[in-house]
Amino acid sequence: MQFPAGFYRGAALCSFASAFTTLGLIFLPRFYQPVPDFEARMALIGNPAYVLRSWIYLLHPFLVFTAALAIAMRCRFRAAGAATIGLLGFGLWGITEAGQQALTLVALDRNWRAAWPAADEAARELIRNHVAVYDVLWDSMYFLLLIGFLLGNIFLARAAWSWPGLGRWVSAVLVAAALLTLLILVPELGGPVLFGGATDWLYPLIQPAGRALIGVWLWRDAVDDRPGNG
Repeated sequence: MQFPAGFYRGAALCSFASAFTTLGLIFLPRFYQPVPDFEARMALIGNPAYVLRSWIYLLHPFLVFTAALAIAMRCRFRAAGAATIGLLGFGLWGITEAGQQALTLVALDRNWRAAWPAADEAARELIRNHVAVYDVLWDSMYFLLLIGFLLGNIFLARAAWSWPGLGRWVSAVLVAAALLTLLILVPELGGPVLFGGATDWLYPLIQPAGRALIGVWLWRDAVDDRPGNG
């Protein structure tokens, strides 16, 4: 199977776009957090920054997965096993994160938050119970997507390492993303917060730049997709 240069250039544009969506996911919460109580949390649906971030959150995994697909296809002739496992990992992450945000947009925002202002006390108690279940489901899906993201980055890093030149730098940023994910995952497993919460400042430095670099690589090497050259 061969992919045209346009596929890689399109994936490069998706990777560039994902650098901006990453920045949005990181910095937009500063315009509406923290909320002091449940009432304020339910009122977030009226905050433009929250609404914008919610839709960015849904779009983001599709952009990143498209770039991951292009990386895997670019490296499939040199490291087919690593590319395949890495793509499966990113697939697990992307499906879980998109599903997680669809749950937020439809169940939490469109239904429970919209119904909250006019609800009587009995209905509000029911909404509180629904939101409590939503929170547990969201946390469970977050745990799962971290596992997928960790595996995806590790194995795509191995696949990209097989590509000389800029591919080695792409491998390095994928390794950095895997290490960041591991730092986030350890507390989810009940372990300590490592390095004083370094992910809070490392993530904005590494992830957007890394996704921009992936875009450069995919755009620059968007031709010659033949078994003898891939």
